[in-house]
Amino acid sequence: MSQTYSILSKDLKQKFKDIVGNDSFFDQKEIRWTYAFGGTVFEKDWIPDLILLPKNRDQITKVLQLANQKKIPITPRGSGTSLSGGAMTPYGGIVLDVSRLNKILDIDIENNIVKVEPGVICDDLNEELKKYGYFFPPDPGSSSVATIGGMVANNAGGIQAFKYGVTKQYVMYLEIALANGKILNLGTDVLKSVAAYNIKDLFIGSEGTLGVITKIGLRIRPLPTQRKLGLFIFDEVKDLENAVRNIRKEGIIPNLLEFMDRVILKAVREYLGGEFYDFPDGYVLLAEMDGNIQDHVEDEFTQIYDNIIQQNPKFYRIAKNDKERERLIQARKANLPALSRIKPTTCVEDCTISLTHFADVIKKIEQIPEEIGATNLEVAIICHMEGNLHPTFLFNENNPKDVEDFEKALDYLYRKIIIPIGGSITGEHGIGKIKTPYLELSHGEQITEKMHQIKQLFDPNMILNPGVGKGDTRKLDEADKSRQLKNQKEKVLELACMRCGFCIASCPSRKHYNIEAYSPRGRLSILNGLVYGDLKPNQLITDILHTCTLCGLCLEKCPSGVGTYKIFEQAREIIHKNE
Repeated sequence: MSQTYSILSKDLKQKFKDIVGNDSFFDQKEIRWTYAFGGTVFEKDWIPDLILLPKNRDQITKVLQLANQKKIPITPRGSGTSLSGGAMTPYGGIVLDVSRLNKILDIDIENNIVKVEPGVICDDLNEELKKYGYFFPPDPGSSSVATIGGMVANNAGGIQAFKYGVTKQYVMYLEIALANGKILNLGTDVLKSVAAYNIKDLFIGSEGTLGVITKIGLRIRPLPTQRKLGLFIFDEVKDLENAVRNIRKEGIIPNLLEFMDRVILKAVREYLGGEFYDFPDGYVLLAEMDGNIQDHVEDEFTQIYDNIIQQNPKFYRIAKNDKERERLIQARKANLPALSRIKPTTCVEDCTISLTHFADVIKKIEQIPEEIGATNLEVAIICHMEGNLHPTFLFNENNPKDVEDFEKALDYLYRKIIIPIGGSITGEHGIGKIKTPYLELSHGEQITEKMHQIKQLFDPNMILNPGVGKGDTRKLDEADKSRQLKNQKEKVLELACMRCGFCIASCPSRKHYNIEAYSPRGRLSILNGLVYGDLKPNQLITDILHTCTLCGLCLEKCPSGVGTYKIFEQAREIIHKNE
């Protein structure tokens, strides 16, 4: 199917400005440029035409009505942490940044429901719920910056999914703005209802292709007060698989069951130091039980321990208190910053398999660089042991051969390993714009055509997040990869940003201005534009760089350890010298 979109004329832009106001309308190239960056390889031509930051539902509906009438692409966006290019804009159009809709509307403890706007940050919600002894269980790695709207749109899971499940299990109802601006209320305030088709779940994981989320009702759970954690290291991944199989056979349900491969353990050991230097090489299994009665948690953890020990791990350590637990949990949490030190580019993939295929798949993934002849490509693997794998590819995106090898590796991963054994090409990151080529191969033409029909039912003009394979059968044009980011250290400024977005939530200027350009990631994107001549120095760029308070909070949150505030200080000095 082909689709022709309208061009945003000056008159049309003015109409959108009238809807959201001057302070929520941005069409400057310098601002739009920063919204083309995310946690995937940068595509130079995927720059939106307009950024809008609505303040309420009414503004969203009016924007959608006008965009639908004029056939202007709309891409909803939260914090922009997608690892599948979900918020990228291959067809240009409007980015609808909902980060200003960030209110917790109601906490109803008696009915175990919380009502929020889509821009609420996951960790912020849990900090508030903690006061009542409750929590929202889904726990993605980006929880410090991930928005609830984005979590619903991708059906996010995280490290506690083995016991607590994924976002879908907690969504009670959704308020949705459809492409034509009409409001649809889905689900109920009560725990049980089969009075209507379950259309609500169709929107969970739809990645913004069917509507824009404007309000969410979530089920919440009492916060566990007791935990018991152990870390085990195996020589053979098959032994680790057998341990997990036995845990499942006995019906034990850990809240945390996580895998790390040899590459990650080595990187983490060097990154954290201390007692981790004593940990031997091998495959890691982290296992934890939680609950509210200490004796029960201890008994259930003993069952886990007995099953794991039977498979002869070469090393193990059991946390004796909260301090030791946090230190062992660090080994899991540090995987991304540890890996980011190995190569300039770290790309985290996402797929799911059956546990019975686990050891075989791990070995095949480890062999990908050798199988495709990629001498400079490294692969590491982390996994939530319900079968959700995160193969992580390490390379240098400034090297065209590395990028080519990375793309071959992805192709090999999905076509040769995951799809042939009946696995899924995504467990929690979404299809985005990166995995669209594998959707039909995974599900078949009949299912992708049905998805297209559903898409047309809700969005006949194909304006909502175009380019995502769920419902969009068009093939994206080959992106211009003639210019990649410059992350290497030979430049005056070290711009080794992973574009993960972890720095956004704590940044004072980002909190004040609420737009990407005034975040650390946004400023680094601008500096990349200046380095390559895509942007020219001007007063707006000078102002954006000078809004940085040099507080250093971004460095504390940065997995790559980029000296962000030092870079901005140095950039300001260079600008002033050239004035």
